[in-house]
Amino acid sequence: MAPHALYTNSDETLKACRALANMHGVPLLIHLAETRRELEETRERRGMSPVAALAALGVLDGRTLGAHSVWVDAEDLRILKEKGAGLAHCPSSNMKLSSGVAPVVKILETGIPMGLGPDGPAGSNNDFNMFEEMDLAAKLQKVIAGDPLALPAQKAFEMATILGARALGMERDIGSLEAGKRADLIAISLEGANAVPMYNVYSQLVYTLKGSDVTDVVVNGRVIVKDRRSLTLDAAAIRAKALEYAARVRSSLSSN
Repeated sequence: MAPHALYTNSDETLKACRALANMHGVPLLIHLAETRRELEETRERRGMSPVAALAALGVLDGRTLGAHSVWVDAEDLRILKEKGAGLAHCPSSNMKLSSGVAPVVKILETGIPMGLGPDGPAGSNNDFNMFEEMDLAAKLQKVIAGDPLALPAQKAFEMATILGARALGMERDIGSLEAGKRADLIAISLEGANAVPMYNVYSQLVYTLKGSDVTDVVVNGRVIVKDRRSLTLDAAAIRAKALEYAARVRSSLSSN
């Protein structure tokens, strides 16, 4: 279940989404405390933060993933920890939209699982490159902390894998290569000039390698990309459809 945000849904809709998510045993995904404006308007209208408001409505009573969570304080983190919520850090989106920088180090120190997300291509990022998100997540925390050791590469890698799985409440099924879990994995080429030399595998993955270095993708045991070629999608048809949609968007903008 994915109601967009507190400020774009009625309280009744949010409560209904929570009930339906619990009924089907799935997480509820929602934008949460993404911008300063959201924080200020919620405090003005409800006398509390977006996190506290959702908690008061019962929306956090079940598996929950909050996207962004840039504007959160110690009390918000206490609530999220108490409710067992997970979070998704979207550094590219937060930078492009000037939303701010999530306090990732503080969030992880509380024990709240926080994964990574690109937030999609529809104006708030422009790509789905998780390698870029790992890189930016680590570097942004170093900048705001004034500490080059803040959010080490290995922790950023964990955010893209097992921590993201924990944030979704799916760590028993995905997030690491272990017997009994789904066979989700990628193969990465080390033949490019950017891959040489290698001193530390986590630094290499987070700071050096790129999405274009991925050669193969396996999802739940099924090979869907082989030698950089998709086995399940028609790239030409998708590009053609994208250009068709682009023409329709341009036409709608020019007519307004």
